[in-house]
Amino acid sequence: MSDRLEIDLFSRQQAWVAIKAQLFPFLKTVLQGSGRWVLTVTRRKRTKAQNRRYWGGGVLAQIAQQAVTVNGRMYSTNNWHEVFKQMFIGVEELPNGNVVGKSSTDLTTAEFSEFCTKVEAYAASELGVTFYDLWEGA
Repeated sequence: MSDRLEIDLFSRQQAWVAIKAQLFPFLKTVLQGSGRWVLTVTRRKRTKAQNRRYWGGGVLAQIAQQAVTVNGRMYSTNNWHEVFKQMFIGVEELPNGNVVGKSSTDLTTAEFSEFCTKVEAYAASELGVTFYDLWEGA
């Protein structure tokens, strides 16, 4: 028996079925032994599919390939990501007084989806980027 159980919950009905079928039997088994257990329920972090859509050949790559700033320069995906984190997630101050964008790795699926929507809207309206082949379902 594993010492970890992870269940994706989508709706009340599905959650109740999963709790009865998976969680209760798991707890019954592990609580017969010694030791203490912690039950944690959290929102799902961004998905691998969301990450691929944003980082793969999708959003950031297309921005880096198409966006030309007012000074005529083009920038890497990492540079654009840093700009967008600062614009849409916020900043953290460094000990030397400089700032960096807050990390996007801890965003939930909904928060990351909202972040991507803001990035795409900004890139299309302010940078003239035309997106193509962005797959849905991420």
